[in-house]
Amino acid sequence: MSRSAPSLRRTSWTLFRILAREEWRLHTRLFGGWRFVFFPVVVAVLAGLGGVALLANGTARSTVVAGLHVLALGFGLYSGTAGFVGSDMLENVFGDLSLVLSSSTTLPIGRRHLLALFLLKDALFYGIVFVLPMAIGAGPVLGLTAATPLSVLALWLSLSIVFAAGMAVTVALIACRTRGVPAWAIVAAIGGAVVVAWLTDQTSVISAVLVPLGSPAIGGALAIKTLVVATAALAAYDPTYGRPARTAGDRFARTSDVVPFTADPLVRKTLLDLARSSGGVWKPVVSAGILLALVAALVGVVDSITGVEPAPGIFFGGVLGLSAFTTYNWLTQFDAVESYLAYPVSVADVFQAKRVAFVLVGGPAVAGPYLAAVVWFEATIVDAAVGAILLAGYAVYYYGLTVFLAGFDPNEFLFDAVRFSLFTVGVAVPLVPTLVVGFVLVPPTLPIGAALALSGVGVGTIGWVLSSRAGPRWERRYRQG
Repeated sequence: MSRSAPSLRRTSWTLFRILAREEWRLHTRLFGGWRFVFFPVVVAVLAGLGGVALLANGTARSTVVAGLHVLALGFGLYSGTAGFVGSDMLENVFGDLSLVLSSSTTLPIGRRHLLALFLLKDALFYGIVFVLPMAIGAGPVLGLTAATPLSVLALWLSLSIVFAAGMAVTVALIACRTRGVPAWAIVAAIGGAVVVAWLTDQTSVISAVLVPLGSPAIGGALAIKTLVVATAALAAYDPTYGRPARTAGDRFARTSDVVPFTADPLVRKTLLDLARSSGGVWKPVVSAGILLALVAALVGVVDSITGVEPAPGIFFGGVLGLSAFTTYNWLTQFDAVESYLAYPVSVADVFQAKRVAFVLVGGPAVAGPYLAAVVWFEATIVDAAVGAILLAGYAVYYYGLTVFLAGFDPNEFLFDAVRFSLFTVGVAVPLVPTLVVGFVLVPPTLPIGAALALSGVGVGTIGWVLSSRAGPRWERRYRQG
């Protein structure tokens, strides 16, 4: 026993260092070296400028800090899935590779142990690359005094705890799936918890738990609970789990029945690929629902602190349009332009097909969450109508901006400092003024609503032009190598 424990510690430390090194190499090679190195700087600048702008518009300091915690939680929920993706999926995205995460099949180490090291590495890596710049950028929000460095450190710890909590929740949900808990039961449990929290008016309690900056006791309790949940989830996780064999139906026929008005085989291939992937056509819907929940929670926090509630149609119409990015990501996640070069189609034709598929999938996916938002927050008729126009126009614009900048690889510019900055500025230019109007003019008058509706149409037109030029632009780049 005296020899095995040090050996296990040495093995764990060695694997942890290798995992951390490979994470760094993957990001620097994928996102262009220095472009990734400057990504934390971009995050810090955006956090600082956003915080100062919100304070200048009358937003309370506590509300800005709460918003940072919501972002950290959302990123943690997303990051928790990283350790459980299959190598076949990653190979579809990155090409042939050999994952350190798969070494449990050849090394004398358990998969649970390796997953624990992987998730710990992710928590530390993104805690430094993403969460720390957020805290540093928020320094001016906390007030520039001699105690600012300690305040930034405290904010970083608070954000890191919430980020880790999000990761732990995702790991726990995935562990439940590997133990045979059906997806509908998990979704029902989450929905039930949200409804109970809303009916019992637990906004203040949730805010206190998710923003533990001002209470070391709450922060410590959340950290301990996060550790317990993560440990229990890894213990419950079944590393031998595999999806049970099923008899596949004729998805192509069903897809053709759903979209009988388009005979474009490229469009139908995109829809078929989405339907056949894990999660199927529900993935865009779930993504839009998660965005709705996060934004609704933030609106509740703002309302409880400042007593100001935005015009729901305008606010949710502008923000829910951001689901265009995730929808396009699902449509291209397992696809590559190179796979079409062997066929008698142009790259521009492929991009045109993706746009049609985006409209067919993205419209229904975001319509339900938007309708729920305007009903829940009791929007006026003018507000709801204007918000619907903004939602359509901004979604097309966000889509056009994404496809123009990133082509078939929307995820690749998330950590590319240059593309990420261009995308952020492109999103902020129309969205920020809209949100300001949504907070100031509640409810919107008919002239203001008409002006906003025209702006939504104009922004949507710009997005349509960008998406039309994306095909020829990327075709030239692929021909040039």
